[in-house]
Amino acid sequence: MERYLKEHSSKWQSKYSEEFKRFVCNDFLTGTLTRREVEDKYNIGHSRITYWLKELGYDYSQPSIVVLPSMENKDKTQVSKETDSLLQLKKELEEARLLAETYRRMIEIAEKEFKINIVKKSNTK
Repeated sequence: MERYLKEHSSKWQSKYSEEFKRFVCNDFLTGTLTRREVEDKYNIGHSRITYWLKELGYDYSQPSIVVLPSMENKDKTQVSKETDSLLQLKKELEEARLLAETYRRMIEIAEKEFKINIVKKSNTK
């Protein structure tokens, strides 16, 4: 990629090539660097990127860098949801055990008080 067009001999009279302008603009728009950091990285003048963005037709009315949520926050959210669902399942399991124990005791009491065989013996026909 050529930084300058060949038709100008000195740096002060140079014009940047279209390819270089697009490369720098795309690097700025898709990267995480600020405008000033990109200008320092490519050693170009201040406000040059803003001028190029307007020249190339990019909408740069509200400059901002898009910050993506970090994976750490996402993992913590997912872990907390899994922990909540695990606690809910444990609570439901404990309730089911208590209900089964309640039914077993009710049957034992009914067999003793009413002298009725409710539970079938395993070895009978």
